[in-house]
Amino acid sequence: MSAPVNVNDFRRVARRRLPRIVFDYLEGGALDEITLRSHITDLAALHLRQSIMSDVSGIDLSTTVLGQTLRTPVLISPMGLLSLFHRAADIALARAARNAGTVFVHSAWSGTPLKKVAAAAPGSVWCQAAIWPDQRLVDKHLDRAEEADIPVLVLAGDVAVSSKRERDLHNGFTMQARPSPRSVLNAATKPRWVANFLFGPKITFGDQSIDGRAMNLREMGEFMHADNDAVTWDDVIRIRKRWRGKLAVKGVMNAQDARRAVDAGADAIFVSNHGGRQFDAQPSTVSALAEIAQAVDGRAEVLVDSGIRRGSDLVKMRALGATAGLIGRPAVYGLVHSGEAGVAAVLDILRDETATALAFTGNTTLNNLNASALAPSSCASASSGA
Repeated sequence: MSAPVNVNDFRRVARRRLPRIVFDYLEGGALDEITLRSHITDLAALHLRQSIMSDVSGIDLSTTVLGQTLRTPVLISPMGLLSLFHRAADIALARAARNAGTVFVHSAWSGTPLKKVAAAAPGSVWCQAAIWPDQRLVDKHLDRAEEADIPVLVLAGDVAVSSKRERDLHNGFTMQARPSPRSVLNAATKPRWVANFLFGPKITFGDQSIDGRAMNLREMGEFMHADNDAVTWDDVIRIRKRWRGKLAVKGVMNAQDARRAVDAGADAIFVSNHGGRQFDAQPSTVSALAEIAQAVDGRAEVLVDSGIRRGSDLVKMRALGATAGLIGRPAVYGLVHSGEAGVAAVLDILRDETATALAFTGNTTLNNLNASALAPSSCASASSGA
């Protein structure tokens, strides 16, 4: 196969190399996956306005995100259980991000300790935290982040309730390691992945343990699904007082919650619905973006993820009020393809496509982008929340 030239090329390679049970875990969403699909379709429905005869000889994609100057407006989202895809997953993602002049967000459910990842890519790692039922776990995780000199904490607000992902249920993808017979047979056709799974690093949580020993799969499952359905904005306020760095609240999908997050002390609103993996009866992130940006009104920065597959997607999101966009699945496609080099290639492709799309709108910097870069029909659609 020729070298990949776009994100979808990398996706096809990942689909071919991974067992179906693992690829479905990566690709799948909640229930009927309506929200999951809407991320792609809603971004595709937005059109940019072409502007010609402009001097676009000095394209500059640099942007400042929560005090850090980045060379590109695309960051890498936090993702758990990345050891399923590559034995050095988090470190490869962090190093690729650093070399591209951007940031990788370390997951609270990572297989590699935060301290180790931060040391591999100094200055280019942020930290995700969950509001676990045991407040001591939260405080301990904040201590780790402070010790690792992490500048930004990303607080996961959309995991208070567990989701139902039916692809995983059909495949027998559980933390009790009970795959269906069909999944086992399919995995046997992917010997490279099987070898890495069997002989690579043990799959566990890098920063979570029980009495000093690594968790097994069953214990990992119990930890991941320890819902905290009693969480409130008071928990965010407590963490804001405890955390000295920048704070982003992830999972915001409406204007009211955006205002609440700002009032609670958030420096950034992270528009996210967990990539369609949590709650299926809600709109895409891009369709909620304009309303949230307007509600925030410059009091906090706005980050957004889900559905980004082209550089033009980043231009659209910036035009709707986002400071920057984050990718998840595309980075994993690159990881499966060729580790750190594959992730770097995905970031390069998105950077080049972003520069091209920006030039076609007649702009040379991201700071000049606003809703006028969108075609009139797209502006109407975005403002109506469609």
